[in-house]
Amino acid sequence: MELKHLKPRHSRLLLASVVGILVWMHSRTVLDDLGDLFVQGARIPGSIQSVSTITRDSEFRHSSIPTMRMDRGSLVQLRAAKKQTGETIMHGDTVYIKVMTGRYVGELDGTTKLEWVKARGKQKDKEHALTIEKMTNRDEPVKNGDVVMFVMPTGVHMDVLGSAVRARYYDPRGEWQKITIVKQDGGDIYSGDQIFLRGHQGEYLDANPLERAPDGEVKARWRDEGEWQVMWIEK
Repeated sequence: MELKHLKPRHSRLLLASVVGILVWMHSRTVLDDLGDLFVQGARIPGSIQSVSTITRDSEFRHSSIPTMRMDRGSLVQLRAAKKQTGETIMHGDTVYIKVMTGRYVGELDGTTKLEWVKARGKQKDKEHALTIEKMTNRDEPVKNGDVVMFVMPTGVHMDVLGSAVRARYYDPRGEWQKITIVKQDGGDIYSGDQIFLRGHQGEYLDANPLERAPDGEVKARWRDEGEWQVMWIEK
């Protein structure tokens, strides 16, 4: 049917119908594009995807979430591994205790008897080599909170009584010789870790600054994990 044979009113109605159909088709296309943008996050306008393709993309995004969490966990473990400074400390290991002055524990001194523990060593040598002994679970690494004993280079245990830190006897069952090793962030003790040593009465071992105590005396005076009580354990 040709348009010229139609009356003007019929021609206008036909033209309006055609325009309406075109507008409807264009609207469907725009809505489909908006749906794709909503589901997929970002698409180029004008692209139309099938439902199966959108489903596959959605499944891929959801399946990738556990993978990202696993990678983050691995990153945390990697950082934790980097934080560890050396080998774990075990029962019977030779260790060196460095105090806040930067000197190593080892020498014994005194006016009448050589029994007062000092920290004057500038290097790790046989005169500052201590042996650490665990009281329990000796097959496991030394951990935060473990009770240990330290054997001095002379073969006797370090002991604490009052504020005095001395080395007089080898007594593996003595109370004065029991020292609790403390690591503030917990866990196993590694070579190079910062630690605190707490005597059996509750006071922490400390070292005076060298300008106050040139002889490097070690004491146990306060129940405080402070600057003077900071020590490092090394192998």
